[in-house]
Amino acid sequence: MKLTYKIALFVFISSILFNSCSSDDSEKTDSAADTSTLKTFTDVTFSLDQSEGYDAGLYFSTELGKSFKTSKIDAATLPKIDIAFYSSSYTLNYFMSPNNSDYGIKNAPLTLFINAQKDILTIEQFKKIVKSSDFYAIKIDTDDDDSFPDDKTPNVVLFKNAAGKKGAIYIKSVHRVGYDPRIVVDIKIQK
Repeated sequence: MKLTYKIALFVFISSILFNSCSSDDSEKTDSAADTSTLKTFTDVTFSLDQSEGYDAGLYFSTELGKSFKTSKIDAATLPKIDIAFYSSSYTLNYFMSPNNSDYGIKNAPLTLFINAQKDILTIEQFKKIVKSSDFYAIKIDTDDDDSFPDDKTPNVVLFKNAAGKKGAIYIKSVHRVGYDPRIVVDIKIQK
């Protein structure tokens, strides 16, 4: 009986100490509330092979947090796709609306992209984005219908999806040699 009493006393004292330590971190909780307004995805890959014969796909859903190959998009996932990628060579890469008339999917939602922005958002500024309000000052009203070559990466592409949520894509690297040609990016978008 004494062992049970000692264990209960230890658990009680431990819980009091734990709770008192937890309440001291109120500032960290506030910053967590800010980051809860932003979704971040790291090391997302898009295929540089239009046949999607390798691991990466051409489409991404920021709502689901998943990449999709064209053949895996069904009626339930189609309205949730908001990023599409196209590449035909070292000199022609661009993010496009999933409903693009040439390379997109019919009845997919509209997303606007600024592929060739220069000074709107730098890589350093992208890395400092931690909350939804960091996108408020960025204006994305039209699609620039532009592209970027491999040698202009790393780079940042801006977008606004059909729900009006703004985001940025940090193009980290391009891999054309070897198995699974792909582009690797980080994505941040407002919740």
